[in-house]
Amino acid sequence: MAGFIRRYGFSPGVETITLIEGVIIVDLPPPGAINGVSSGTVGIVGEFSDMTYATAVDSTGAVTTHPQPVEVTSGQDMLDKVGGFDPTLGNFGNNGGSGFEALRNKKFSRLIITPVNLASAGAGRCWRDLPTNKSATQAVPVVPMSGGRVEAGREFLSGVNKVRLGKRVNFTALGHYKNAIDGSVTAAGAPAATQTLNSATGGFLTAFNGGAVPKGAIVVLGQIGGVGALGANAGTYRVTADAVSATALVLEKMDGTSFDWTTGATLPYRIHPASDADSGSGVAAKLTDAAGYTLPCRPTVDLIAAATNLSPTVVPAAGTGTSWDSLSGLALRSHQTNGFAYTATVQAPNAVNDATIDALYITAIDGQLQDVSPARDINIVFAARTGSTIRSGLKTHVLNASGVGLGRMACIAPNLQTVSASSATGDSDPGVGATRAERVIYCWPGAQTFMPEAVESVLGTADGANTSDGILDTRGDGWMASVLSNLPPERNPGQSGAPVDTVLSPILGLQRGLSSLSVGDYTNMRSTGIAGLRIDRTVGPIFQSGITSSLVSGQKNIARRRMADFIQDSVSQSIVPFTKQPLTQNLKDSVVGEIDSFLNILKSPSNPPSQRIVDYQIDDKSGNTPALEAKGIFVVIGRVRTLASADFIVFQTEIGEGVVITTN
Repeated sequence: MAGFIRRYGFSPGVETITLIEGVIIVDLPPPGAINGVSSGTVGIVGEFSDMTYATAVDSTGAVTTHPQPVEVTSGQDMLDKVGGFDPTLGNFGNNGGSGFEALRNKKFSRLIITPVNLASAGAGRCWRDLPTNKSATQAVPVVPMSGGRVEAGREFLSGVNKVRLGKRVNFTALGHYKNAIDGSVTAAGAPAATQTLNSATGGFLTAFNGGAVPKGAIVVLGQIGGVGALGANAGTYRVTADAVSATALVLEKMDGTSFDWTTGATLPYRIHPASDADSGSGVAAKLTDAAGYTLPCRPTVDLIAAATNLSPTVVPAAGTGTSWDSLSGLALRSHQTNGFAYTATVQAPNAVNDATIDALYITAIDGQLQDVSPARDINIVFAARTGSTIRSGLKTHVLNASGVGLGRMACIAPNLQTVSASSATGDSDPGVGATRAERVIYCWPGAQTFMPEAVESVLGTADGANTSDGILDTRGDGWMASVLSNLPPERNPGQSGAPVDTVLSPILGLQRGLSSLSVGDYTNMRSTGIAGLRIDRTVGPIFQSGITSSLVSGQKNIARRRMADFIQDSVSQSIVPFTKQPLTQNLKDSVVGEIDSFLNILKSPSNPPSQRIVDYQIDDKSGNTPALEAKGIFVVIGRVRTLASADFIVFQTEIGEGVVITTN
């Protein structure tokens, strides 16, 4: 063999080539195919019954605002992460706010939700009772153990004061890890916050995974309906301290009230993990430990004092000696020292706009600026609530976000009681002129749609009245966001063909309260930058004009802005790996090759039905100088001609008896 064969995935320097005689193979990869970025990822900010992703709760039970954008992949996934419909959230028929209502009946290719924090500054704690023992000689549940779920938004009350749970609670059904029928208790002679359970064969120092029974563990003692001490002491209790004795446990009632035993022996008992019955299980806490308060809550009437026990408005069936509901004994307790503070402008049912709630929205909107997934993937944003501060905040957000990440557009709308075209087309708020920008789409008027979850709830309508039939008025911004999410970026969202016809099919008609809108009104909307929702007599609901709110020439069409973002973001994502590498001719060619490959796919010369642009040109010469290259700057100029939208189709006719037909 005359020499060695060596293979490199890059062009080696002379020093490397001359190390040893032989053949050098330089195996350079061809230009890679650019995978275009997603252009239909929608981010919504709104009020949801489950505020898990809007809040943080520290070890003292203090609730703070901490917006965390979360992606949902289905209707059920949305319910699991941000909760279901709560008729007390949102100013229906006016400024809105209900995230559930804003998303209902709409389709999204990808959806990211950022809930707004409406919770009190103090967290709450939930518990339930576990099934009583089967008999005096059987320390097993009277019915099989089952998990229990308390949905976010469930209402609890104390007198006239009410509060809604701001986070779902899932009670486990892990079952007991210790049981016996030799429990014994002795009357203390007076009620006290704690009493002691004894067991000659307890084994309390090794019962829990080989270790001591921990604070927070749940003990089920006796049997409901049992004779004497068996029934008198029956109930669900909480362990108040880690076991220090093999035969004794200190217990408290689940609700913390004082109690005394009825002296008795040979009592059946079971010991369960805390998570079977207590939301504070993660920190193994007794009732007075602030760390056990982990649930964001929203009072809706007035402040609720510290350490107040509340009952569910709809009370589950109480347990008996033969039956048990999975939520028997359900209760909620306000924060041990802080209670539930109340701010009417934020937490009252169907709160109207106020500076306080506006500020919470702005914080949540800013939470979508994170440079981590999923927030960084958002292309389209809108808010469930509208108002001048929120609309302005969305405009600022998309301008800032587009400056440091993927291009974004905001869909905005005035409140539903903006019912005249002159108000919508005006230069001052709430008119379109107050927030003009190429990245802002102003949508008006709103639409009616049927939401079955709202049936029998009395909610406001856009004409100032109320309805309970489930037909609600909704703003146009959410419908536009849904259209954009399902439409390729080069398409005009004003089109009526698929998929727009399907996306807008749940629309029953324009919002209540409007005067009749004429062609003149829609002409004026187009000239002032409004994407006007219209019910066409042939094709149904459409956006008459797919335009931004900008009046600057060249910035008017939504499709132009979206396609520009798509091309710019896709190319940038592909060529960023070349940065900081030596600026060789090979690197320059690779950059140009990647761009050319992507744009050629969009032009699709060999497959006309897949065409997405008319033509393109790449110039890597005229923008470069030796001085720029010396500074590590390489300029590639790309010119792309996008497809025009067939906005105006002219059918010129001559029809009559005297028309002359020329035959070639």
